[in-house]
Amino acid sequence: MATIDFQCEVKTSYDHLWKSLIAEIEHPEQFNQGIMQSKILERFNNGVLRTITVPDADVREKITYQYEQGVVSSHLVGHSDLVGIIEKRIRQHPDKPGVCLLSSHIEWESKSERVDSMIRRNVVRFVTQTLEAVKRRAEAVKA
Repeated sequence: MATIDFQCEVKTSYDHLWKSLIAEIEHPEQFNQGIMQSKILERFNNGVLRTITVPDADVREKITYQYEQGVVSSHLVGHSDLVGIIEKRIRQHPDKPGVCLLSSHIEWESKSERVDSMIRRNVVRFVTQTLEAVKRRAEAVKA
């Protein structure tokens, strides 16, 4: 299984950063130019099932969130060639008051070389663009 990790500092409160992460779940196309469209298919306690459309595919995700732990987990579902998870985590910076750490951990495994190659080509840009947009939105709100 392939993995990639990212982390950035966000100068805002935990609550404002959490609200930005939830906004990204609801409207991912506002946070990433690579997402052409999204649709919430189902809502359930602490999560949603959604589809997103990117240039190469339609992707279905089961997303769960836990405010107290500061975790949002997105599990890819129903893809014939790919399994994976993206976990975003918020925590207070241990040494900087008023600063949170926003991290993203990605794991995937593909049966297709073409799909794996496409993910490796695009994952860094895709994830960093989303995290930076979440960061910008959270920092734009007065903490």
